Amino acid sequence: MARTFKLDTAAGAVKQFAAALTVIEPPEGIRWRTKEEKLLWSQYTRARAADGWRDFDLMQMAKIVKLEVDIRRHQKRLDTEGVVIDSPRGPIEHPLFKVVMTLQRQQLSLVRSLGLNQTFQDARVMTRQAKAEEDAARLLKAKQPESLLAMPVH
Repeated sequence: MARTFKLDTAAGAVKQFAAALTVIEPPEGIRWRTKEEKLLWSQYTRARAADGWRDFDLMQMAKIVKLEVDIRRHQKRLDTEGVVIDSPRGPIEHPLFKVVMTLQRQQLSLVRSLGLNQTFQDARVMTRQAKAEEDAARLLKAKQPESLLAMPVH
């Protein structure tokens, strides 16, 4: 991990905004199947400060993202067809229900192993640096980055 920095200094503010703009790339060998996976990756990797990720953690995160897309795909079908379906022997539980439950358990296990299931208020997990990066990212989203840059006077 990189050295921490003081958040209440100008240098600290610059670093937190730079970190908020940092795109965390997946480890070598990870390929996305869909655009949705790529989008979720960028959202999920915001759970930690940019310099808080190890390659092993990012490999686990890629699995979490892929599981999320699979869960959503199957859940969409369940929402349409229902959890109970008709069969020749009468109403039965939709087979996809167990598939979704299994995928959710796998995903939750990975989330727990990375310690991502903690709340923002949990000081053991949410560091000041990660919180500062999140605040900077929120501010950048609210304001266009161009509006924060000095513009030349004509």
